Amino acid sequence: MSFLTPLYALGLLAIAGPILFHLIQRKPRGEVPFSSLMFLTPTPPRLTRRSRLDNLLLLLLRAAALTLLAFAFARPFWRQAANLEFGNVERRRVAVVIDTSASMRRGDLWPKAKQLAEEAIAACRPADELALFAFDGSSRPLLSFPESATLDPSRRQAVARAMVERLEPTWGGTQLGQALIDAVAAIEDVTDQSEKAGRMPRRIVLISDLQQGSRLEALGGFEWPSDVELDLKTVADRGSNASLHALAELTETEPSTGATGRRVGVSNEPGSTREKFQVVRVDGNGVETGQPIDVYVPPGESRVVRLPKPQGKAAPGTLRLKGDAHPFDNTLYAADERREESTVLSIGKDDPDDSAGLLYYLERVFHDTPRRSVTIRTVSPAEALTLEAPRSLPLVILTSETTTENARKLRAYAQAGGTVLDVVTTAGKAETLAALLDVAPWKIEEGAVNRDVMLGEIAFDHPLFSALAAAQYNDFTKIHFWKYRHLDTDKVKDSRVLARFENGDPAIVEQGVGKGSLIVLASGWNPSDSQLARSSKFVLLMAALLERREGRPATQANHLVHDPVSLPVIEGTAKGLVVRTPGGGTVATTPGTPLFSETDRPGLYTIETPAGAREFAVNLDPMESKTAPLNVETLEQFGCRLANHSNAAVDRDQFRQLHNAELEGRQKLWRWLILTAIGILIVETWLAGRQPAPRSARAEVLAT
Repeated sequence: MSFLTPLYALGLLAIAGPILFHLIQRKPRGEVPFSSLMFLTPTPPRLTRRSRLDNLLLLLLRAAALTLLAFAFARPFWRQAANLEFGNVERRRVAVVIDTSASMRRGDLWPKAKQLAEEAIAACRPADELALFAFDGSSRPLLSFPESATLDPSRRQAVARAMVERLEPTWGGTQLGQALIDAVAAIEDVTDQSEKAGRMPRRIVLISDLQQGSRLEALGGFEWPSDVELDLKTVADRGSNASLHALAELTETEPSTGATGRRVGVSNEPGSTREKFQVVRVDGNGVETGQPIDVYVPPGESRVVRLPKPQGKAAPGTLRLKGDAHPFDNTLYAADERREESTVLSIGKDDPDDSAGLLYYLERVFHDTPRRSVTIRTVSPAEALTLEAPRSLPLVILTSETTTENARKLRAYAQAGGTVLDVVTTAGKAETLAALLDVAPWKIEEGAVNRDVMLGEIAFDHPLFSALAAAQYNDFTKIHFWKYRHLDTDKVKDSRVLARFENGDPAIVEQGVGKGSLIVLASGWNPSDSQLARSSKFVLLMAALLERREGRPATQANHLVHDPVSLPVIEGTAKGLVVRTPGGGTVATTPGTPLFSETDRPGLYTIETPAGAREFAVNLDPMESKTAPLNVETLEQFGCRLANHSNAAVDRDQFRQLHNAELEGRQKLWRWLILTAIGILIVETWLAGRQPAPRSARAEVLAT
């Protein structure tokens, strides 16, 4: 037997009352008046202690009544095994989200995470809706809510545990913000079957190391639902961590000798117990090939290490950091960064030495970098064009009218994936532009300019202006245009205006042509037309035009895990390319595939082409090396509604209390106890009434 309100059982102490009253000392209370006391012998009054209980039956009845009343107020009930149907239990919708990023490879974090995941799954009741997600740089459902609903409730947890057991950490980054958004979307996408289901508690159980390298930017514009709780189950490793990462430019030149070298960064996390490290070169088999370089890095700081390039080697090689407790981020791969040779074709009549012409500024806008060399080739408008493939000729700039045959070749070039920039420098009949657009020629007129005009509307979401979209770069008010030509967009079908002047006239118009595009500029960058060439934004705009080959950038040599890699275009072949992965395997691509996306681990990859092997490196995301714990308040600042861990125990206690109250309410034993107590009191009253009343001492004396 149990009691719903056991403190009322303290009323049993009242049983001692009748017993104590029977044991209290009693003094003689009878008085007999005498006329004289001279014949009496004085004696002290005799005190008596009740050492035995009279009327034992009455005492037992009274004690029994008090006992029954105390038990009745304590609300007793008999415990029973809970026989609850699934439909009678409050259902919950739980999404277990497991972090599988590269930082989970540290120490024993992954076994701890799997244990927490199994505990979270075991905490779910059979009636609960359960889903399982894993995430690194992207989230993926392991067991979705619709799939979970098709499973038998008795097997659901076993299936989820089996999926967790097969799960392993990857080499990807930590897109925590997007993973939480995807989990919330999965919870809200499930259709509730009734109004009761609409009030179903919803919870996301996040199992992660919650490191500072987690990316939360996606939560910035997301409104967290008020009925979704985020339960954090974090795993931690007390060991220190240092990392090796590449700088913006991998190679540089010695001022004295002109030999190329390499600069890398070594970072040590705050709270680290180690300060001394070594950087050493290793070959493809992991064998050290040179003398280690000692590096002293205090906790919480970074140091730049310069390594001279070894003689006789074409590739920078692979570097390794020694002295760190966690080796997952201690290897840096680098492939030989081939310098790309690009050509920009300019069709016009300008003199390259004329500072008032367009060509003068065009030859000075493209700067050579360690990754790219740009050559400006000029052609007269009357000269017959010979156009290379867009891979080697990414941009053609047209600044004057050309022949019909050249216009036909330019349109074919654009259809193959090239970019043509047509700068309308004079008003008149636009025959070349009409041929490029495949429309009838029309007359272009000068734009109406009072004194000057500025750009008033710009499409910053377009790749041409995306590099200037930030607040510190998107101010174009200092660029004045003195002249421009009015472009009639009605003549161009399906065109997009990328920029307009403040009076509403189009300034830059884009028209798709096959795989490439035609961009029309209504004004030139020469000083007589505008101040565009004297603005720093002119360099970025021309660089963006140069990178628009076939809609994707040229192949680079160094990437991060899960970055798509642009494959080289092989003309005249129907076969796909073969990519060798760091693990020794090969991946055959289908013909015409533009990107290789199976960069799922760090290392050196090799693309087999008819022209020879091309190598590229894939490295770990540097953010994964920031393993210091993330402040939980950061998630609250993004609007996440964190679950109170003490609420779980409170909920269990409340559920147990409600179950006990339900049992007590059904049994109602207190009613029978009170009825029994009333019956006992009636019997006790009847017996007490039949007892003879005690006679006083005076009455006894008078009777004698």
